[in-house]
Amino acid sequence: HLSDFPDQSQEFIAFCEQDGVELLLQLLKVRDFKLIMKIPKYLQLEFLRRKGSEYVKAWYLHYVLDYIKMAPALTPEDVINRTEAKFGTSEELETVRDFVQANAEEILQDCR
Repeated sequence: HLSDFPDQSQEFIAFCEQDGVELLLQLLKVRDFKLIMKIPKYLQLEFLRRKGSEYVKAWYLHYVLDYIKMAPALTPEDVINRTEAKFGTSEELETVRDFVQANAEEILQDCR
Protein backbone atom coordinates (compact mmCIF):
# COMPACT_ATOMS: atom_id res chain seq x y z
CA HIS A 1 0.00 0.00 0.00
CA LEU A 2 2.81 2.43 0.86
CA SER A 3 4.42 1.93 -2.53
CA ASP A 4 1.22 2.84 -4.39
CA PHE A 5 -0.31 5.41 -2.05
CA PRO A 6 2.40 6.96 0.17
CA ASP A 7 0.29 10.08 0.69
CA GLN A 8 -2.35 8.01 2.50
CA SER A 9 0.00 6.90 5.30
CA GLN A 10 0.14 9.49 8.06
CA GLU A 11 3.07 7.66 9.64
CA PHE A 12 5.06 7.89 6.39
CA ILE A 13 4.16 11.56 5.96
CA ALA A 14 5.38 12.27 9.50
CA PHE A 15 8.61 10.38 8.77
CA CYS A 16 9.20 12.43 5.61
CA GLU A 17 8.52 15.68 7.43
CA GLN A 18 10.81 14.80 10.36
CA ASP A 19 13.64 12.73 8.90
CA GLY A 20 13.09 12.96 5.16
CA VAL A 21 14.53 16.44 4.80
CA GLU A 22 17.91 15.38 6.19
CA LEU A 23 17.96 12.25 4.03
CA LEU A 24 17.13 14.29 0.93
CA LEU A 25 19.81 16.86 1.68
CA GLN A 26 22.38 14.07 1.94
CA LEU A 27 21.27 12.64 -1.41
CA LEU A 28 21.24 16.02 -3.14
CA LYS A 29 24.80 16.78 -2.01
CA VAL A 30 25.96 13.84 -4.11
CA ARG A 31 24.59 15.51 -7.27
CA ASP A 32 23.93 12.15 -8.89
CA PHE A 33 20.88 12.26 -11.18
CA LYS A 34 20.27 8.50 -11.02
CA LEU A 35 20.35 8.65 -7.25
CA ILE A 36 18.04 11.66 -7.14
CA MET A 37 15.52 9.78 -9.30
CA LYS A 38 15.42 7.07 -6.63
CA ILE A 39 14.40 9.46 -3.86
CA PRO A 40 10.71 8.45 -3.49
CA LYS A 41 11.53 4.73 -3.28
CA TYR A 42 14.58 5.45 -1.11
CA LEU A 43 12.43 7.31 1.42
CA GLN A 44 9.92 4.47 1.47
CA LEU A 45 12.66 1.91 2.10
CA GLU A 46 14.28 3.99 4.85
CA PHE A 47 10.90 4.40 6.52
CA LEU A 48 10.20 0.67 6.35
CA ARG A 49 13.67 -0.30 7.56
CA ARG A 50 12.87 1.52 10.78
CA LYS A 51 9.69 -0.54 11.10
CA GLY A 52 11.49 -3.85 10.59
CA SER A 53 12.76 -6.43 8.15
CA GLU A 54 9.34 -7.96 7.44
CA TYR A 55 8.10 -4.60 6.17
CA VAL A 56 11.10 -4.30 3.85
CA LYS A 57 10.54 -7.82 2.50
CA ALA A 58 6.89 -7.03 1.84
CA TRP A 59 7.85 -3.81 0.03
CA TYR A 60 10.40 -5.60 -2.16
CA LEU A 61 7.93 -8.38 -2.97
CA HIS A 62 5.26 -5.85 -3.93
CA TYR A 63 7.78 -3.91 -6.05
CA VAL A 64 9.04 -7.06 -7.83
CA LEU A 65 5.55 -8.42 -8.52
CA ASP A 66 4.45 -5.07 -9.95
CA TYR A 67 7.61 -4.95 -12.09
CA ILE A 68 6.98 -8.48 -13.40
CA LYS A 69 3.44 -7.50 -14.30
CA MET A 70 4.53 -4.28 -16.06
CA ALA A 71 7.49 -5.79 -17.96
CA PRO A 72 6.26 -8.98 -19.65
CA ALA A 73 9.40 -9.24 -21.79
CA LEU A 74 11.56 -9.75 -18.68
CA THR A 75 11.93 -12.98 -16.76
CA PRO A 76 11.43 -12.94 -12.99
CA GLU A 77 15.21 -13.37 -12.66
CA ASP A 78 15.77 -10.31 -14.88
CA VAL A 79 13.40 -8.29 -12.69
CA ILE A 80 15.17 -9.37 -9.51
CA ASN A 81 18.56 -8.53 -11.04
CA ARG A 82 17.37 -5.07 -12.10
CA THR A 83 15.84 -4.47 -8.69
CA GLU A 84 19.12 -5.43 -7.05
CA ALA A 85 21.04 -3.15 -9.43
CA LYS A 86 18.73 -0.27 -8.53
CA PHE A 87 18.58 -0.72 -4.75
CA GLY A 88 21.64 -2.83 -3.92
CA THR A 89 21.72 -6.16 -2.20
CA SER A 90 20.12 -6.85 1.15
CA GLU A 91 19.03 -9.81 3.19
CA GLU A 92 15.40 -8.88 2.54
CA LEU A 93 15.87 -8.76 -1.22
CA GLU A 94 17.68 -12.12 -1.11
CA THR A 95 14.66 -13.60 0.67
CA VAL A 96 12.38 -12.20 -2.02
CA ARG A 97 14.74 -13.53 -4.71
CA ASP A 98 14.54 -17.03 -3.22
CA PHE A 99 10.74 -16.85 -3.03
CA VAL A 100 10.37 -15.59 -6.60
CA GLN A 101 12.75 -18.22 -7.96
CA ALA A 102 10.94 -21.00 -6.12
CA ASN A 103 7.54 -19.80 -7.35
CA ALA A 104 8.41 -18.29 -10.74
CA GLU A 105 5.94 -20.36 -12.74
CA GLU A 106 2.98 -19.52 -10.50
CA ILE A 107 4.00 -15.87 -10.29
CA LEU A 108 4.13 -15.60 -14.08
CA GLN A 109 0.67 -17.16 -14.35
CA ASP A 110 -0.74 -14.73 -11.79
CA CYS A 111 1.02 -11.60 -13.06
CA ARG A 112 0.68 -11.99 -16.80
